Amino acid sequence: MGLLSGQRLVAVDTETTGLSPGGGHAIIEVATVVIDGGELGETWSSLVHPGRAIPPDASAVHGITDAMVEGAPPPETVAAELRRRCGDETLVFHNYPFDLPFLAALLRAGSAPPFYNPVVDTLGLARGLMGPGGNSLGALAARLGLPREPKHRALGDALTTARLLHKLVPLWEEKGEVQSLAELAALSQDVLRQTGARPAAV
Repeated sequence: MGLLSGQRLVAVDTETTGLSPGGGHAIIEVATVVIDGGELGETWSSLVHPGRAIPPDASAVHGITDAMVEGAPPPETVAAELRRRCGDETLVFHNYPFDLPFLAALLRAGSAPPFYNPVVDTLGLARGLMGPGGNSLGALAARLGLPREPKHRALGDALTTARLLHKLVPLWEEKGEVQSLAELAALSQDVLRQTGARPAAV
Protein backbone atom coordinates (compact mmCIF):
# COMPACT_ATOMS: atom_id res chain seq x y z
CA MET A 1 0.00 0.00 0.00
CA GLY A 2 1.76 3.07 -1.30
CA LEU A 3 1.15 5.82 1.24
CA LEU A 4 1.41 3.45 4.19
CA SER A 5 4.38 1.46 2.90
CA GLY A 6 7.23 1.66 5.38
CA GLN A 7 5.15 3.86 7.69
CA ARG A 8 4.41 3.20 11.35
CA LEU A 9 1.23 4.75 12.73
CA VAL A 10 -0.75 4.30 15.94
CA ALA A 11 -4.56 4.24 16.02
CA VAL A 12 -5.93 5.61 19.29
CA ASP A 13 -9.39 5.58 20.84
CA THR A 14 -10.84 6.62 24.18
CA GLU A 15 -13.93 6.07 26.30
CA THR A 16 -14.87 8.83 28.72
CA THR A 17 -17.25 9.90 31.47
CA GLY A 18 -18.80 12.57 29.24
CA LEU A 19 -18.43 14.80 26.22
CA SER A 20 -15.95 17.46 27.35
CA PRO A 21 -12.88 17.53 29.61
CA GLY A 22 -13.74 21.17 30.23
CA GLY A 23 -16.87 19.98 32.00
CA GLY A 24 -14.87 17.92 34.47
CA HIS A 25 -15.12 14.70 32.48
CA ALA A 26 -12.20 12.32 32.01
CA ILE A 27 -10.91 9.28 30.15
CA ILE A 28 -11.85 5.92 31.65
CA GLU A 29 -10.38 3.71 28.91
CA VAL A 30 -7.75 4.20 26.23
CA ALA A 31 -6.39 1.87 23.56
CA THR A 32 -3.75 1.85 20.84
CA VAL A 33 -3.25 -0.29 17.74
CA VAL A 34 0.04 -0.17 15.83
CA ILE A 35 -0.25 0.03 12.04
CA ASP A 36 3.06 -1.03 10.51
CA GLY A 37 3.33 -0.74 6.74
CA GLY A 38 -0.45 -0.99 6.50
CA GLU A 39 -0.64 -4.14 8.65
CA LEU A 40 -2.13 -4.29 12.13
CA GLY A 41 0.42 -4.90 14.86
CA GLU A 42 0.61 -4.71 18.63
CA THR A 43 -2.49 -3.69 20.57
CA TRP A 44 -2.83 -2.26 24.07
CA SER A 45 -5.69 -1.03 26.22
CA SER A 46 -6.16 0.10 29.79
CA LEU A 47 -8.94 1.27 32.02
CA VAL A 48 -8.19 4.51 33.88
CA HIS A 49 -9.43 5.59 37.29
CA PRO A 50 -11.16 8.91 36.49
CA GLY A 51 -11.25 10.28 40.03
CA ARG A 52 -15.00 10.80 39.74
CA ALA A 53 -18.20 8.82 39.34
CA ILE A 54 -19.19 7.61 35.88
CA PRO A 55 -22.63 9.02 34.98
CA PRO A 56 -25.26 6.36 34.27
CA ASP A 57 -25.88 7.72 30.77
CA ALA A 58 -22.19 7.26 29.93
CA SER A 59 -22.15 3.72 31.33
CA ALA A 60 -25.21 2.96 29.22
CA VAL A 61 -23.16 3.73 26.09
CA HIS A 62 -19.88 1.94 26.75
CA GLY A 63 -20.81 -0.43 29.58
CA ILE A 64 -17.96 0.71 31.83
CA THR A 65 -19.04 1.09 35.45
CA ASP A 66 -17.60 2.54 38.64
CA ALA A 67 -16.92 -1.00 39.86
CA MET A 68 -14.84 -1.75 36.76
CA VAL A 69 -12.54 1.24 37.24
CA GLU A 70 -12.31 1.01 41.03
CA GLY A 71 -8.98 -0.81 40.86
CA ALA A 72 -7.83 0.72 37.56
CA PRO A 73 -4.45 2.47 37.35
CA PRO A 74 -4.33 6.24 37.96
CA PRO A 75 -3.87 8.78 35.15
CA GLU A 76 -0.13 9.17 35.71
CA THR A 77 0.48 5.45 35.16
CA VAL A 78 -1.65 5.25 32.03
CA ALA A 79 -0.33 8.54 30.64
CA ALA A 80 3.27 7.35 30.85
CA GLU A 81 2.48 4.07 29.10
CA LEU A 82 0.37 5.78 26.43
CA ARG A 83 3.12 8.30 25.71
CA ARG A 84 5.69 5.51 25.44
CA ARG A 85 3.55 3.54 23.01
CA CYS A 86 2.73 6.49 20.78
CA GLY A 87 6.21 8.03 20.68
CA ASP A 88 6.46 10.49 17.80
CA GLU A 89 4.46 8.34 15.38
CA THR A 90 1.56 9.61 13.30
CA LEU A 91 -1.65 9.10 15.28
CA VAL A 92 -4.90 7.90 13.70
CA PHE A 93 -8.29 8.89 15.13
CA HIS A 94 -11.92 8.78 14.12
CA ASN A 95 -12.99 12.32 15.09
CA TYR A 96 -9.79 13.64 16.65
CA PRO A 97 -11.41 16.87 17.94
CA PHE A 98 -13.18 14.70 20.51
CA ASP A 99 -10.30 12.46 21.59
CA LEU A 100 -7.34 14.84 21.58
CA PRO A 101 -8.59 17.25 24.28
CA PHE A 102 -9.25 14.29 26.58
CA LEU A 103 -5.82 12.85 25.84
CA ALA A 104 -4.19 16.22 26.47
CA ALA A 105 -5.92 16.37 29.86
CA LEU A 106 -4.77 12.83 30.67
CA LEU A 107 -1.16 13.64 29.78
CA ARG A 108 -1.26 16.81 31.88
CA ALA A 109 -2.73 14.92 34.82
CA GLY A 110 0.04 12.37 34.48
CA SER A 111 2.81 14.98 34.00
CA ALA A 112 3.63 13.35 30.65
CA PRO A 113 4.87 15.26 27.58
CA PRO A 114 2.05 16.53 25.33
CA PHE A 115 1.34 15.18 21.87
CA TYR A 116 2.80 17.11 18.95
CA ASN A 117 2.36 14.12 16.66
CA PRO A 118 0.95 14.31 13.13
CA VAL A 119 -2.71 13.25 13.01
CA VAL A 120 -4.68 11.40 10.34
CA ASP A 121 -8.44 11.35 10.89
CA THR A 122 -10.55 8.61 9.31
CA LEU A 123 -13.76 10.60 9.80
CA GLY A 124 -12.28 13.36 7.64
CA LEU A 125 -11.07 10.85 5.05
CA ALA A 126 -14.50 9.20 4.90
CA ARG A 127 -16.37 12.50 4.64
CA GLY A 128 -14.09 13.64 1.85
CA LEU A 129 -15.00 10.56 -0.16
CA MET A 130 -18.60 9.86 0.83
CA GLY A 131 -20.08 13.12 2.08
CA PRO A 132 -21.12 14.08 5.61
CA GLY A 133 -23.83 11.51 6.35
CA GLY A 134 -23.51 8.04 7.90
CA ASN A 135 -19.84 8.27 8.86
CA SER A 136 -19.91 6.69 12.30
CA LEU A 137 -17.48 3.83 12.82
CA GLY A 138 -20.33 1.32 12.82
CA ALA A 139 -21.91 2.69 9.66
CA LEU A 140 -18.59 2.80 7.81
CA ALA A 141 -17.61 -0.68 8.97
CA ALA A 142 -20.90 -2.04 7.64
CA ARG A 143 -20.63 -0.10 4.37
CA LEU A 144 -17.06 -1.22 3.70
CA GLY A 145 -17.46 -4.81 4.91
CA LEU A 146 -15.14 -4.50 7.89
CA PRO A 147 -15.32 -6.86 10.86
CA ARG A 148 -17.02 -4.91 13.64
CA GLU A 149 -15.42 -5.16 17.03
CA PRO A 150 -17.47 -4.46 20.18
CA LYS A 151 -18.40 -0.81 19.74
CA HIS A 152 -17.87 1.89 22.35
CA ARG A 153 -14.94 0.05 23.91
CA ALA A 154 -11.60 1.65 23.26
CA LEU A 155 -9.75 -1.34 21.79
CA GLY A 156 -12.62 -2.40 19.55
CA ASP A 157 -12.99 1.11 18.17
CA ALA A 158 -9.22 1.53 17.73
CA LEU A 159 -9.10 -1.71 15.74
CA THR A 160 -12.01 -0.58 13.58
CA THR A 161 -10.31 2.79 13.02
CA ALA A 162 -7.10 1.05 11.92
CA ARG A 163 -8.99 -1.21 9.50
CA LEU A 164 -10.94 1.76 8.20
CA LEU A 165 -7.70 3.58 7.42
CA HIS A 166 -6.54 0.51 5.50
CA LYS A 167 -9.70 0.71 3.37
CA LEU A 168 -9.79 4.46 2.82
CA VAL A 169 -6.16 5.12 1.89
CA PRO A 170 -6.31 3.21 -1.45
CA LEU A 171 -9.46 5.14 -2.38
CA TRP A 172 -7.60 8.42 -1.87
CA GLU A 173 -4.61 7.04 -3.78
CA GLU A 174 -6.91 6.28 -6.72
CA LYS A 175 -8.08 9.90 -6.73
CA GLY A 176 -4.46 11.04 -7.03
CA GLU A 177 -4.99 14.00 -4.69
CA VAL A 178 -2.43 13.04 -2.02
CA GLN A 179 1.17 12.01 -2.54
CA SER A 180 2.40 11.53 1.02
CA LEU A 181 1.28 10.66 4.53
CA ALA A 182 1.71 14.31 5.52
CA GLU A 183 -0.66 15.39 2.73
CA LEU A 184 -3.16 12.72 3.79
CA ALA A 185 -3.05 14.01 7.37
CA ALA A 186 -3.56 17.60 6.27
CA LEU A 187 -6.43 16.67 3.97
CA SER A 188 -8.25 14.68 6.66
CA GLN A 189 -8.06 17.59 9.08
CA ASP A 190 -9.07 20.13 6.43
CA VAL A 191 -12.23 18.16 5.66
CA LEU A 192 -13.19 18.13 9.34
CA ARG A 193 -12.59 21.86 9.64
CA GLN A 194 -14.76 22.50 6.60
CA THR A 195 -17.60 20.18 7.61
CA GLY A 196 -17.46 20.53 11.39
CA ALA A 197 -16.51 17.71 13.74
CA ARG A 198 -19.56 15.74 14.75
CA PRO A 199 -20.45 15.38 18.42
CA ALA A 200 -19.05 12.08 19.63
CA ALA A 201 -20.71 9.50 21.81
CA VAL A 202 -18.70 8.69 24.89
